[in-house]
Order: sequence, then C-alpha cells, then structure tokens
Amino acid sequence: MRKNIIMITDYAAPYEGNFIASMKEFEKIAKDKNYQVKFLFSERTADIQWIKKMALEYKIEFFAEDMTSIMNILSKSISRNSENIVYSHFAKHKTQLAIKLFRMLHSNVKLVQHFHNHCKVNYPFPKKQFMKLAYKLYEGDLNIGCSKSVAESMPYSKRKVTFVDNAIDFRRLDGNAVGNMVKKDDDKFVILMFGFNYERKGVDIALKAIRQIADEKKIVLAISLATNKEIVENKIKSQFEGEIPDWIRILPPSENVSEYYYMADLFLSAAREEGFCYSLVEATYCGTRCMSSRIGGVPLDIPGMISFENENVEDLKNKILGTIENDENKLEEAKKYVVEKYDLSKWAKEIMKKLEA
Repeated sequence: MRKNIIMITDYAAPYEGNFIASMKEFEKIAKDKNYQVKFLFSERTADIQWIKKMALEYKIEFFAEDMTSIMNILSKSISRNSENIVYSHFAKHKTQLAIKLFRMLHSNVKLVQHFHNHCKVNYPFPKKQFMKLAYKLYEGDLNIGCSKSVAESMPYSKRKVTFVDNAIDFRRLDGNAVGNMVKKDDDKFVILMFGFNYERKGVDIALKAIRQIADEKKIVLAISLATNKEIVENKIKSQFEGEIPDWIRILPPSENVSEYYYMADLFLSAAREEGFCYSLVEATYCGTRCMSSRIGGVPLDIPGMISFENENVEDLKNKILGTIENDENKLEEAKKYVVEKYDLSKWAKEIMKKLEA
C-alpha cells in the first residue's frame, strides 16, 4: 500500500534553521521506509529564499491562511486508497482547527501533532475553559512533545502523548567562523543571547542583572534578534530612560549562527519558558560556555552547564560574576556528550518509530 506523510507548518523564519534541517533528515528516513513526503507551507513564505531552494528538491505546496484553503490542499494531498499521515509543526490555532476538521471528515487519515512549546491552560475563567476545550478539539491521534517537559504539559490522554528530545544538525555549525559583529577583544567579556521574544526569552531579566556589573567587569551583551527588532529596542529603552546602553549590541539573524557562538565567552539563556532550547546545545558544540535558567525544556544535563534560579536577578548576576572569575570548563566532555545525545539521524529514526507504532 502506498503511504503518504503530509507535513504542514506555519513556520516562516528568515533562515532554515535547525527545524528545517530536522524535517529534511526525517524526509530521508521516511523515503527509506517507502513513504512519500509532501511539505505544506503558508503562502506568505513563498518568496523566502530558502523555501525557493528547498522547492527544487522536495515536494512543496502553499496554502492560503484560511480554513477552506487549508482543508482543500489537504484533500488534494491525500490518497483515497493509501495510508495517510498529516503531521503538523508550529501550526497556528486556525491551521490546527482546519486540520482537525479535515481529520474528522477523513477516516483514512492519522493526525500527528508535534508540539514545540508547552501547552498552557493556566488562564483565568472563562478563558481557561475555552483553552481546555480547544486543546481537546486539537487532540491528535498522536501528540509528540519536543521534550519531556512539553509532553507533561499536554492535557491529553497519556496513551496518545509521547516525546522525542529535539536534535541538532551539527553540520550547520562546522567551520572556523569568527564573529565579526562584535569584535572579540581580550579586555571585554562577551555574553550572547537570543531575544526576539523579550519577556519569554528573559531579556529583561538579563538586563537587570548585567547592568549592575557591566562597566566594572567590562561586559558586552550581544542580543541576536530573528524578528521584532524595533519592539525589543523600544523595550530596552524603556528600561534605561530612553536609551540603549553602549554595553548592549543588537545583532541581526545570521544563517551562519556559529559565528556568534564563536565570538562569545558565555552563551546565556534567561528564558522563562522553553519547549526545548536548541541554542544551548549548539553553543556547547561550538565550545562556548553556557548558562541557563532552571526551567523545563532546557538541557541542564549537559556537563558544565551553569544554571540559575528562574527570574532571580541576583542569582543570575552572581553566576555571571563567578563565570568571569573562574574559567574552569568541561567543554570537550560537553561537546562529546551533545554530539552523542542530540544526533539528528537518531532523532528522525525515533520519530518514525513513534509514527509506525
């Protein structure tokens, strides 16, 4: 019997990133298992360069962001006399609703949903009741969390919930890149973080901690922003009387993200919530010391990982000071650990096992 997997996503980042590398690896494993894989992207991504390049090698179609369009393209993508799996990633509520309605009309379709962030139901009444109903409606035949923490947050029947920790395409990080957006200077201590979502990524927490020691310890905080540059800059200014301090550098997104890791003395994740933090694994591979808030969804098991109490500014400040004054590390051990645990091929094979179980 012919077997089809229809991957549908609202993912629209300016660069492929690790997610698309993961999808490509999965497609390779699926083809080896005699599945035909098609990718469905939102039509607003059609002019993105990496999408155009990807379309030369993979089966890709685009959907308009309305429920009728989504259901129509799904209908055209399945085969009536075949095994069909619709597999969603980074899907907006409207997209998920269309997928679920489509699934209700087609008994030969298995719905698999991959969650990259925690399911939140801790809202005040009546929104809490609405969200519970929404999650119940969106329940798939199989629900996969990108980490154990995400899986545990799902308000679904546990027999339908599983998880596979995200993995990394380490090939993207190989090379001898040297960061040139912030010149590496021996008398500066460069801290790197990603901060497109100001509150969720904990940029405000980092600023409160570092402002107390920036001048004394000659710290440069480099904040890379994939999106929301103006929003983040305005929020920084609101914390600093209308100005951006000279110890803060705003960096654009980079396809060659390893150059940012190489330039940094410390990679910081001060996030309040993470489904799974790719960047801590990537930075470790690049030989950069890492520090993270103690929350679910972050790989605190990596050897040498420094952690601080979530949202505790004083603890973060003290941990940064300790890192500046103590250069002991387990970088070689840590790199070996992440290469073994977060292998992309192992991830793709594990996902396929879950789908076929």
